[in-house]
Amino acid sequence: MQIQKLKSSKLHYNKWPYKIACIIDGGNRLTYLGVDSVRLFCTGKKSESMPYWMRKNNMSKEDKAQLLMFTDKVEPYLDLKKTGQGQIRAEGRHFNIFCKDLVLLETIHKALEPWVQGVYGPTTKEELEFMLDNGHKKILRDVLPKDGFRYKIYFKYLWHEDDRRDFLKWADKFPDKIRISDGSRKWINGDSWTYYPFMYVKDDKTMSMIGLMISGNIKKIEEFILRENLVSA
Repeated sequence: MQIQKLKSSKLHYNKWPYKIACIIDGGNRLTYLGVDSVRLFCTGKKSESMPYWMRKNNMSKEDKAQLLMFTDKVEPYLDLKKTGQGQIRAEGRHFNIFCKDLVLLETIHKALEPWVQGVYGPTTKEELEFMLDNGHKKILRDVLPKDGFRYKIYFKYLWHEDDRRDFLKWADKFPDKIRISDGSRKWINGDSWTYYPFMYVKDDKTMSMIGLMISGNIKKIEEFILRENLVSA
């Protein structure tokens, strides 16, 4: 099993360093319909508990056979969240499993290998320890984003519009130190809604000034650390 290094390394869901990415048609049904319904569907049987759209689904026999095999292999790991060992997120054909234990990672990978598209996470002991120690606050990167910006600040939604606009006027005086995305800029001006409004900040001095101005309206701060500086971080 080869673990691939992500361009940006941080804990998934603030908890899990490793991710196993699988591709399987219909895999997301396991998480919201359950194993029994999926098995009935794959074997051509019908049940009143099965949604109408699923009973009428025209998935091919080959895809149903694949889904049934995947279901048999993945069933022992569907309760990882209940046992505190991991977490699953499935959307469409993408079935992702997250965990912390390397032995469990290898076991799951071996069981699901025909459907695994990639295994992601820290590739050294130092990276793993760094991620576990720093959670979501510090993120490992090969290069800093936006040509050298060290911080990413997420804003709180309840920040008053007038105060947001005043801050934007001030921030625009420092284009080499502060970068605000187009979507976040529109949100600050009250022109549109956006999920997770944010900005990038270049250095500690600018961060200090921003902290004095809008500390109560900051939701989260991420600091980017270069992998080459991992020892000193």
